[in-house]
Amino acid sequence: MSEKELDIDLTFTNIISSSQVKPGWKIPLNSVLITFLITTLLSLINIGSTVAFNAIGSLAVSALLATYIISFTCLILRRLRGEPLPPRRWSLGRFGIYINLGAVLFLAVIWVFIFFPVKTPVTASTMNWNAVIFGGTMTFAICYYVLVGRKTYTAPVELVKRNL
Repeated sequence: MSEKELDIDLTFTNIISSSQVKPGWKIPLNSVLITFLITTLLSLINIGSTVAFNAIGSLAVSALLATYIISFTCLILRRLRGEPLPPRRWSLGRFGIYINLGAVLFLAVIWVFIFFPVKTPVTASTMNWNAVIFGGTMTFAICYYVLVGRKTYTAPVELVKRNL
């Protein structure tokens, strides 16, 4: 299965696809340049507003923790329902569910505290805007999925045959 087939459902795939390697360069030049541009623009935010830059940085951390919490919770639910886990190279054995439960509990506590303001009294410049941005991002993502994504998205598991 090629990367081109996996990237079918993404916006602007024909421009940023990593399968478009420029002859002589041996790198996906469009992907590298767009990544450079986005990184540069995000770093310029710090010049304009430290509060905005910190909010975007906090969003990255809270989103990463949320994905871990969701992944571990899905594993826990599969184990509790007695459903088999997909084939894998290694396993945590019978301790896996306890390790996953511990990870979810630990991450959930940290995830909640990420949304707290840095100091009191809270003003517009000391407020942690992460909750607002995270909520807005999730609202946009859910609306996009409901209106567009569920009609066009094909899960990678349906496209890729695992070789273990």
